[in-house]
Amino acid sequence: MVRFLFLLFLVLGLAFLSLLHRGSEASFRPEAVRLMGVEFLLFPEEEGVEWRFVAQEMVEEGGMFRIRGGLLGERWVEGRLDLRLFAPEVAVEPGDNLRAPYARAEILKGCYRLELSAPGLGEVLIRQKEGFFAPWVRIEAPNLRGEAQAFRSDFALERLEAQAPRFEFPAGGTFGPCTVEGGSS
Repeated sequence: MVRFLFLLFLVLGLAFLSLLHRGSEASFRPEAVRLMGVEFLLFPEEEGVEWRFVAQEMVEEGGMFRIRGGLLGERWVEGRLDLRLFAPEVAVEPGDNLRAPYARAEILKGCYRLELSAPGLGEVLIRQKEGFFAPWVRIEAPNLRGEAQAFRSDFALERLEAQAPRFEFPAGGTFGPCTVEGGSS
């Protein structure tokens, strides 16, 4: 009887240790890389272009990076600030393209403010070699105001395509001064 109880305690003890060991292995498995309080640089293939991001958190998920919380992105071309990007989060895809649920962009040359999409309207895609793609946009500048759907444009807003555009251009004047910090008309 003593041998039976000893054998029973030994089997139960080994089973318990086995469960503890499995639990400790599971707790040490890395799920994703998570960095807090990040400054992140992105160098796309385009010569002389650099993106700089500051955010609360960056997470690597399956080969894609998500930058979240208090996000500020800046696009620099040949060492000069070109535009600012504000979004709740940005996913950096393997080809360095950016996706956001919605975003606000400020383009310094021309003093443009763009609201790219809105919650529930669809994602914004920023292709490094092409520009902005958004299901909806609102644009404000000293000489232009309005909105459109199915928006695509290069980063300088020189080549625009959109559906159902509703834009106003003031006759002989402007809507007001440039409100984009560091911007020029």
